[in-house]
Amino acid sequence: MTARRSLRRRVAVTLAVFSAMVSLTLATFMYVASHDLERRLVDDTLTAELDDYVARRQRNPQSLPERTATIRAFVVAPQGGTAPVPPKVAALGPGSHELTLDGTPYRAAVRVVEDQRFVVLFDVSALQRREHVFLLLLAASVLLVTLASALAGRWLACIVVAPVTALARRVSAQRPEDPPRALAGEFPWQEVQQLATDFDGYLTRLHDFIERERFFTADVSHELRTPLTVVAGAAELLQADPGLDERNRSRVTRIARAVAEMREMTEALLALAREQEVRSERPLDCDVAAVAEELVQRYRNLFPDKPVELMLEIAARPRLQSDRAVLSMVLGNLLRNALAFTQEGHVRLRIESLLVAIEDTGSGLDPATGQDLFRPFVRGSDSRGAGLGLSLVQRLCAKEGWEVQLSNRQAGGTSARLRFTGSNAVDSSSGRDNRLSQASCQRLDQ
Repeated sequence: MTARRSLRRRVAVTLAVFSAMVSLTLATFMYVASHDLERRLVDDTLTAELDDYVARRQRNPQSLPERTATIRAFVVAPQGGTAPVPPKVAALGPGSHELTLDGTPYRAAVRVVEDQRFVVLFDVSALQRREHVFLLLLAASVLLVTLASALAGRWLACIVVAPVTALARRVSAQRPEDPPRALAGEFPWQEVQQLATDFDGYLTRLHDFIERERFFTADVSHELRTPLTVVAGAAELLQADPGLDERNRSRVTRIARAVAEMREMTEALLALAREQEVRSERPLDCDVAAVAEELVQRYRNLFPDKPVELMLEIAARPRLQSDRAVLSMVLGNLLRNALAFTQEGHVRLRIESLLVAIEDTGSGLDPATGQDLFRPFVRGSDSRGAGLGLSLVQRLCAKEGWEVQLSNRQAGGTSARLRFTGSNAVDSSSGRDNRLSQASCQRLDQ
């Protein structure tokens, strides 16, 4: 996961880096200027010493060269020069030089007068030590300035970002379903006020949208339940009619079953449309195997002309603390897709511990779509639907905390796996049954 970035930290780091760059630039300039100034002073000293020694030598050819704690002088000439002259000194040409004698660094100035070369050396070891100390002081100053800038930047960032932080707290404290409260008037700063104004407009639109959604779901709930109740009552009366023959009674039973399915679908869709949790009137104790058995019984005659065998295998009986209508819609869509895209062979629905697997011998998934089938209005090349069934399945699973996956089988066909990973999943099976429910196996063309 990507680490969360703090605006205050960014301001502090930016100020610290800027201060470090400025202080480093100033320190570099000071060091270069100091080094150049010392070299110029040394060269001026050497020039003065050369002028003095050349003048004394012209007045008195036997004059001894200068030799102090920091200055040494030599005369290199075929006759009348000073002795002994180190080889490194004898090899120097006119101008300024740097050399080391016996481990001591020197700055040298050489001048040619007639057939004589005058050489003056200046011991710069003390200067180099001072330069090293000065360089350490500059480095320490840069570090201290950077640290102080980071601390000051963090403090300033807290002050500068405080209005934005306060606005974030106010926005997070507001719930979309509550009436929006204006925030722009509470922040006098122009930029923050503009941001607060945008938030006010967004929260107002969101609140209006939620209100419209509430009214819509309430109207749908009211308007659909009334005709469904009428149809269900009529179906019950027809079922109780003793004069109804067996063929018509079967048709009425299918009508009653479809009405019950529509009730479940209505409740599941309303629960999905609302942001808040919808409390079901029924207890949230769902037997996965019982729902699967009902779906198999319901879809057995859905495609009567196909040579497809619908099988139900119950290896465990998990129970869920979820709405039965939601599970019925999820499994129903997966099972209906498997039956729709299987022309022959079988469709197997297997229930395991906290897992439901649906395998078919159909055409399989289109590699061009793959997992995009869970997106709205995405469908396979041979699909005739609107592309909303699997999208609805994905949203219902996300709401319940389940996982759904689609993949191609190696032997051909598609495999859909529904895993109950949420905290509402309980495996209440006393043991693995591992038996095939023969009552739920039947060829659809029979």
